[in-house]
Amino acid sequence: MRYLRIFLIHFHRVIENRSRSVVWTLLSIFNPLVYLCFWFAVYKSSGKVVGDLSLSELASYYLLLTFAGSLLMAHIDESVAEEDIYEGGLVKYIVRPFSYFWDLYFGELGWRIFQGGLSIIVFVIFSYFLHSLSHFVSSPILILLTLLSIILAYTLSFIFRMILGFTAFWVTEFRGVQNVAETIILVFAGFVVPLQFLPVFMQKISYILPFAYMIYYPILAIQGKLDFSQMVKVLSTQAVWIVLLSLLYQYMWRKGLKLFTGVGQ
Repeated sequence: MRYLRIFLIHFHRVIENRSRSVVWTLLSIFNPLVYLCFWFAVYKSSGKVVGDLSLSELASYYLLLTFAGSLLMAHIDESVAEEDIYEGGLVKYIVRPFSYFWDLYFGELGWRIFQGGLSIIVFVIFSYFLHSLSHFVSSPILILLTLLSIILAYTLSFIFRMILGFTAFWVTEFRGVQNVAETIILVFAGFVVPLQFLPVFMQKISYILPFAYMIYYPILAIQGKLDFSQMVKVLSTQAVWIVLLSLLYQYMWRKGLKLFTGVGQ
């Protein structure tokens, strides 16, 4: 009940600042549409698309990428690094009688839900004009597993972003670390191209790293391209990564607090 109240308080702030969500949602559309224009040009010149995907399926993938990026990809690392660690804002969380992690988790969840809802509207509009609505998961059990995968994907993304923010305990310039991480995520989460289009050695790397399980596999699950056994494998991998990153989070949290001062670094 406590964390439900926290969520509702944060969500009220999200509604108050809804114009910010609209701007970020519109910005999230830009990259997928640029990539989609590229593939339309490829199809127009050659009459086919690379791999076994149809143009409609590819358009659906990039439009779902807008939805997945808005709903599943947390953006908490910058505020953790700059506001809480560098500026000393972490003090107010330390003295509160509830978890810093869960406070930020439910606070960020409000932003993701609202922006995810906006991106659904965008998806429907562009799908109508592009005629890209493809098959979606329909089996009741697979729908439940897909919803579970979405929850785990957000959790995985959130923990990773928290860890990324915690690097500010040790470095004086967080933006460099952030830029490197963003580049890796763009490639290995499937933001640039579907992972099946990558060279084989890069595909193998992407299947090991956690980033594909934040974005790429949830999209495939929504499209109904994963059967029961594949869904179980994806969920298991997401769970393993959540455990591993949670252990790293706890370690960095304990070590970082020893370096933290109330006035920042």
